[in-house]
Amino acid sequence: MTATLDPARPAHGGPASRWSPRRLGHQRYLWWLGALVLAGVAAAIAITSDPSPEPGIADDGAVNVLTAVIILAPFLLWGLIHQVVSAVRRRVRDDVREYGVGQPVSVRPADTEPGDEADRVRYLVEVDHVPGAVAVRDRRERGGPGAFLDDGARRLRLRARSGQMTASGPDGPVFVARRFGPAGQRRWEIAVEGLRLRCEVRGSFPVPRRTFVDDDGTAWLVEVGRARRGRVRPRGRVPERLSPAAAAFVVWFVAELDAKIRAARDAPLTGGAAADSGDSSWWDNSSSESGGDSGGDGGGSSGD
Repeated sequence: MTATLDPARPAHGGPASRWSPRRLGHQRYLWWLGALVLAGVAAAIAITSDPSPEPGIADDGAVNVLTAVIILAPFLLWGLIHQVVSAVRRRVRDDVREYGVGQPVSVRPADTEPGDEADRVRYLVEVDHVPGAVAVRDRRERGGPGAFLDDGARRLRLRARSGQMTASGPDGPVFVARRFGPAGQRRWEIAVEGLRLRCEVRGSFPVPRRTFVDDDGTAWLVEVGRARRGRVRPRGRVPERLSPAAAAFVVWFVAELDAKIRAARDAPLTGGAAADSGDSSWWDNSSSESGGDSGGDGGGSSGD
């Protein structure tokens, strides 16, 4: 995906560009490469520090260092190759150099301990530096467990199926995210408050960030972050025109998409206990259709 930024509205001052050191935490192969280089430097110092003019190394300290390097080198080399391959498979193809500034939005866990299991806060969403502006709740009702988006003024029911995610009120869907495209070329489109945000989904590996492009061609960055206890806490920037509930829906979509990809990827290892957790249609390279609501409701298939 190529984002054509309007030169009349440059996206200066936004999140870091793709080569910023702030993103090196996701490039773990650099740490393995650095460890391998340090091991080589230690071996070189040990060899040159040997004072004996005779062939071989007589200094016990140098011998110990070389022995440790020889033992560690295969592990460091394996780790480097493994992380390089993983980085290639996880690479983000739709990254751009500049992003819109907009308003910040981030997901964080609830500050309070979970109380009544019938109404539990899964996490809080901070919008434009307002802590807990929106809450995502898990509730048990007559129809079964469900997930809800609560901004204080309204409560929207969240559903995540294989080809569609929605936040619905009494009169029907308010925010909608739909999947399009054949296997291998998946893309999602989020319709929120008259604005459409599009992103690509390629590959069956979770990615460190996602790029959304709006109708004007401006790119918006959402960093997925690391998974903690099986969940990620996305943070990024979205257009200023979006309400707190709409901004929260965008990051909820990112978190839910990441969870579905992880579940589909791990399904062969766990045996795919449930249709929702093992829904391979979330993968970029699959075309099967099955799924359920994110809150545990039994939902039917949803085609593109």
